[in-house]
Amino acid sequence: MRTSPRQSQIKLIVAATVLAVAGFALILALLIGATSSSNGGEIDSASYSDELDAALTGADAAFGERLIAERDCATCHLTGEGRTAPLFDRLASVAGQRRSPLSAEQYLYEAIVYPGAHLVDGYANAMPNDYGQRFSIADIGHMIAYLLTLTGEGVEA
Repeated sequence: MRTSPRQSQIKLIVAATVLAVAGFALILALLIGATSSSNGGEIDSASYSDELDAALTGADAAFGERLIAERDCATCHLTGEGRTAPLFDRLASVAGQRRSPLSAEQYLYEAIVYPGAHLVDGYANAMPNDYGQRFSIADIGHMIAYLLTLTGEGVEA
C-alpha cells in the first residue's frame, strides 16, 4: 500500500520532532553532568580526602611548578591579568576560604579536577574539564603542593 505525500510529511515531522526532543534531552543531561562534582555536589570536611591522601603523598612543590609551567597554566592564571581566570597570586592565602567547608587542599583539588563545581565570582567555566584524566594523581598532588606556596609574599604575578 502506497502512502500519500501528506502521510509522508506527517511521518517526517514526527520523526524530526522525536529526534529534536532526544537531542535536547541529551544536551541537558551532559550539561547537568558536567557541572556536578564527583560526590553529587554535596561537600563536607571529608570531601576528596582519599584522593588528596594519594595525591599529596610525596608531593614536590618544585616539580609542581615545572608541571604548571609545562601545561601553560600561566597563560590564564599568571599573565592573563585576571581577565580569563583567577590569578595564582596569593592563592594559598585565599583557597581555604573560597568554598566552605573545603580546606585549601580540597579546594585546589576540586578546582583542577572538577573546575565547573565552583566558579569564582566574575569568571566563566573556561578551564578544561578533563584534567582528572590528563594528569596523574601524583601530578595533581605536585601542582597542589606548588600552588600552596603562592602566598603573595615574594611571588611575582
